[in-house]
Amino acid sequence: MPVSPRERRSRRAIAAALEAIEAVGQGRPLRLALSAALRGRPDLGPKERRHAARAVREVARWLRLCDAALGLARAPAAIAADRALLRYLAWRVSVEGEGPTAAVRDLRLPGPRRPRALSDADLTRVSEALPVRGPEGGLRWRSDGAPVAPPRDPLVAMALRQSVPDALARRLLLSLGPEEAEACLSALNRDPRLTLRVNRGRAAREEVLAGLVAAGLRADRGEGPDAVVVEDRAGLFDSDPFRRGLLEVQDEGSQAVVELCRPRPGQRWLDLCAGSGGKALGLAALGARVTAWDASAARLAELPRRARRAGLRIEVADGPPGGEFDGVLVDAPCSGSGALQREPDARWRIDDHAVSAFAAGQRTILDRAAGMVAPGGALVYATCSLFREEGEEVVEAFLRSRPGFRLEEASRRWPHRSPGAGFYLARMRRELRT
Repeated sequence: MPVSPRERRSRRAIAAALEAIEAVGQGRPLRLALSAALRGRPDLGPKERRHAARAVREVARWLRLCDAALGLARAPAAIAADRALLRYLAWRVSVEGEGPTAAVRDLRLPGPRRPRALSDADLTRVSEALPVRGPEGGLRWRSDGAPVAPPRDPLVAMALRQSVPDALARRLLLSLGPEEAEACLSALNRDPRLTLRVNRGRAAREEVLAGLVAAGLRADRGEGPDAVVVEDRAGLFDSDPFRRGLLEVQDEGSQAVVELCRPRPGQRWLDLCAGSGGKALGLAALGARVTAWDASAARLAELPRRARRAGLRIEVADGPPGGEFDGVLVDAPCSGSGALQREPDARWRIDDHAVSAFAAGQRTILDRAAGMVAPGGALVYATCSLFREEGEEVVEAFLRSRPGFRLEEASRRWPHRSPGAGFYLARMRRELRT
């Protein structure tokens, strides 16, 4: 039977998704896996690329649920490539609620990927046996209509329902209790909304909102003085406010970190773990003279271009910085447990060993940063983590070892209470010399 152009495009998109799903299953970060899969298929159109990206993100997010569904359906043991195909099938049927016939039709031979060990008959049998997700999440109904019994342990049941490792669920349960832990995980399983920061040095928020509306975009105020939320990114990056450098994409949690710094115009600030430089741009927009540094120079490669677009000057240090600054921002490398909306695959790399290793590194970085804070200056510590080991405990240990610093302010942003990623934030002050 001849294949229509639409079916060919659909198969190419699914092939890209399956390649990336296989790579994620083998431990490669989703962002890199998806980029490689799409780069190898430049003929994909926007619609096909969106499907591939969404499929990979959703399978990574609901991986535990997909694997549990395949177990209940008695799916055959499979090589990595076929396991990716089965997980994609389970996502469409057990998570998305599609009919098994439609899902198998998109995968049948010659199919999006060849060769494979699974026959069409294998896929049909598995698809028809897959359980169905209930309205409140989790696997609630078998294919024959019988209910699926959840695990007896409430913690394991919640971890399965929200598709996270038991260790992550346990930590949140201890910090928040059952109801809020469930709410927090539910929030982390939602796609992040697109939030931007107004370049306050060049425009007011109301002016920018008017410009976005004039460009046909639906936009509104977000949380925080400079936050703007856009419902649909189509046309955003070609809009007049964005091209003029009046906006930068930045999550509301990250904007809160910059606000906590409270730099005064002309102050010298060091962004010690600058990443791609979003917070450095935010500090500069508030009038600070900013030096940015990151252990990965590649991550900062685009910062000079972004700064020029925003009409800002930022010094990118070409080596580990030294000297003293009026303020030092440490947005330390962490487990990323607060950013699972944006990086859903990170949950599978979080375990006790990883958290302990991050905490040790954070203490080292914070201690190093302290030596670059001028007397009377500010030291701001932030982690996109939901765990005390990477937040409160790091700061408490630092203050015990550094009596010349005092805590001025500390807070937590939980993703089910505030928009954006989860963060721990602390602002400390170095005492003046006597």
